[in-house]
Amino acid sequence: MRNPQNLRFISLLAILGFMLLPISMGHAAKASELNGAVKTELVNVNRASQVELESIRGIGPALAERIVKYRESNGSFKSVEDLSKVSGIGESKLAKIKSQITV
Repeated sequence: MRNPQNLRFISLLAILGFMLLPISMGHAAKASELNGAVKTELVNVNRASQVELESIRGIGPALAERIVKYRESNGSFKSVEDLSKVSGIGESKLAKIKSQITV
């Protein structure tokens, strides 16, 4: 006979998984295969939440927070290159994330 506590735990994990699924499928950096090629949605740095910014390869929680704070203090980015005004984003970092973002 199965342990009722184990069944409750497994049920809880399943429910949490379904609740988190929409978050993981958010508007940031979705990839889908199309005729063998990978298509990636660009993240709009002027509209993205901190979580969406963190989905960009090369941007962690601290940098995502700085991007949001910079945007709140200074307004929208006019170009992708304007991200270099954010502390922690230099030429090298910008080059790595440039293909994943838009304004």
